[in-house]
Amino acid sequence: MKAVRSALDKALEIFGSVLLAIMILVVLYQVFTRTVLNSPNTVTEELVRFGLVWLSMLASAYVVGKRSHLAVTMLSDNLSGKNKRLLEIVVQVLFLVFAAVIMVFGGWKAVTVTMGQISPSLSIPMGYVYLAVPVSGVIMFIYSLLNLLDQPIEEESKQEG
Repeated sequence: MKAVRSALDKALEIFGSVLLAIMILVVLYQVFTRTVLNSPNTVTEELVRFGLVWLSMLASAYVVGKRSHLAVTMLSDNLSGKNKRLLEIVVQVLFLVFAAVIMVFGGWKAVTVTMGQISPSLSIPMGYVYLAVPVSGVIMFIYSLLNLLDQPIEEESKQEG
């Protein structure tokens, strides 16, 4: 399971870094064409916007894998042992349900509905933009499953050490 997590982490880190670098270059090109050439490029704004959608969705899945997502820890801070482990299991199961139902199932419905809509500047189906939701949902589901399976082992090793 560590190999799967490590491979997924590395793939998301590389893809996210490359996508961010491309977005920065595109924005710099847009600023150059607008200010120096006095001829703004309309494609660049849409390209960066769609890149931001993909980057934010994949980053949210990555954060779930790192267990660094926003959390209200008031309850978990006051629990210990089996109760804390049970709360973590409940949280991960809720992540699994959210990822499967809302992101994968609902996201796929959005993709199929918007595949016929064409973006104004890039002239690509909008379904490709919305595809970020089910793709990140699948990744979030995998991470939540790994978190769920790793939880008892991590808790036992912390208690032994």
